[in-house]
Amino acid sequence: MDKWLQLFWGFFKVGILGYGGGPGSISLIQAISVNGYHWMDNTQFAEMLAIGNALPGPIATKLAASIGWQVGGVVGVISALAGVILPSLLLMLGLYQFMLANKSNPYVVGIIRGVKPIVIVLLLSIILDFIPGTFPKHRYILPLVFFIVGFIAIRGLKLSPVLVIVASMISGALFLR
Repeated sequence: MDKWLQLFWGFFKVGILGYGGGPGSISLIQAISVNGYHWMDNTQFAEMLAIGNALPGPIATKLAASIGWQVGGVVGVISALAGVILPSLLLMLGLYQFMLANKSNPYVVGIIRGVKPIVIVLLLSIILDFIPGTFPKHRYILPLVFFIVGFIAIRGLKLSPVLVIVASMISGALFLR
């Protein structure tokens, strides 16, 4: 029973504090699941995140379901999903009218502008945590090539990220075993 409550409470905090969608939520989920409750280590989280990013849908719910399953089975999935979804549902229902009525208020605009840089900080923080597992000392050349080619494909050639993800998954299966 305790692990299900931990799953609910941990993901409830993610649901409450994960402003900005996936980018803001990923580092919170990592902090809770790796550093907080020690449900997994950084390498396991990075693998789960990589698989989750390759699948369609919101990353927070995919990670909640995966971690919930790993920690508590079916009831764990339900607990984690309820925790991550409930805050958003309640806030969306409660604040929709307020935001609609005050969308041009300079304080509301300022709040939104103030949060955006923090999302970037959270993304950079998680990237720095993943670098050692992604570019190990003994085999860093091929992952670095994947990174550079993927960056050029998405930013320079404007290829679909979906296409680049599928190509990197296939290439990784062939060359990074």
